[in-house]
Amino acid sequence: MDNNEFLFWNSSKIIEAYTKKDLSPVEVIKASLEQSQEIQKECNAFTEFFYVNSIKLAKIAEENYLNKSENLKLLEGVPFGVKEEFALRGSSRTSASKIFKNRKDNHTDVYINRILIGGAIPIFKTTTPEFCLLGTTWSDLHGVTTNPWNNKYTPRGWSGGSGTALATGACAIASGSDIVGSIRVPAAACGVFG
Repeated sequence: MDNNEFLFWNSSKIIEAYTKKDLSPVEVIKASLEQSQEIQKECNAFTEFFYVNSIKLAKIAEENYLNKSENLKLLEGVPFGVKEEFALRGSSRTSASKIFKNRKDNHTDVYINRILIGGAIPIFKTTTPEFCLLGTTWSDLHGVTTNPWNNKYTPRGWSGGSGTALATGACAIASGSDIVGSIRVPAAACGVFG
């Protein structure tokens, strides 16, 4: 594909393009990682990137599509942003707090694992305020995350990094959690579906 308009496609459209061989999972994951690097400079929405593993998983997904595998999963090869609040084996989970700045998980939360079992590829973790308890996304550990439409504003709190990631085309799906509006409010502030 000549341009990267697919970065703003939903997961259904991406999967349809994979199935028709109009796009490859490797192409999409690489473009998503490149996009996230550019967005990081502007919005500071990510805490960790999974370059090596995500490309490895994209190559497996690509083989599955090329070979028309009977084991194709529902979200096979879709780029996925993991909210930093959630455990993902081998990654950091600081809760945006200096108290936990060195914490690495040796397990994956059930919610995230189900998305991974579905074939989505985790490419980064997204920012949150400390302990996800603030209406704006900033912390002493990770700094300020800005709104992708106007960096003088906030993407709001709780799942603000995930809202920014989706609005900027850095991933097709991103995790969030919602107790007081943690998905709904960033989705509204960033202009995405939550």
